Amino acid sequence: MSALRGVVFFLCVLGRTAVILDECRIIELISRKLMIENRVMYLRDFFPIDYQLPVKYEEILRCQNVTSLINEGITVKELRFLWGIVNDNVLLSIRSALPQKHPSRSYINDLKEIFKLLHLDAQPELSDVIQDVLQRLWTPGNKVKGVAPKFLLDDCVRVLDVLYREECDRCLPSAAPEDVLCPNGTAPGEAAL
Repeated sequence: MSALRGVVFFLCVLGRTAVILDECRIIELISRKLMIENRVMYLRDFFPIDYQLPVKYEEILRCQNVTSLINEGITVKELRFLWGIVNDNVLLSIRSALPQKHPSRSYINDLKEIFKLLHLDAQPELSDVIQDVLQRLWTPGNKVKGVAPKFLLDDCVRVLDVLYREECDRCLPSAAPEDVLCPNGTAPGEAAL
């Protein structure tokens, strides 16, 4: 009987490791796509000078917000879920402001496809605090603030580092060869060479 428990424990650890590894591969794709050069080109240079996108306060997720939520007892799993939902919403807001042939549109679409991969897992049990934030995020007519699109994704990268960097660096060391998620060897939205 103890051997069976050992096998079950091993399978659970192996399953959790596989989930973390898959999530870290997605995070690595997001991180590469959000490199500073891309954010500057697609979200600053291709926009009018001083362009401000009207976004809800809930779409502005900064490190200090994450720290406050951690101090309220919110789990990292919930914060990761919130981060994915908020930034998916931010990308939707940016895309809705872009004309159909805007040079940044394909970049935003690629990011949205990668973020969609984060939501394939089951939704974690959400606290009342996170449910309240999501309710305000999705309720029409809440207060808005003008923010430059690049600043929104700068915050996205900072919070990504806080929520994922340490765990994913252990799973995907930088010396490891590049992993891809798609069987044909391309990331979502990229053309095969």
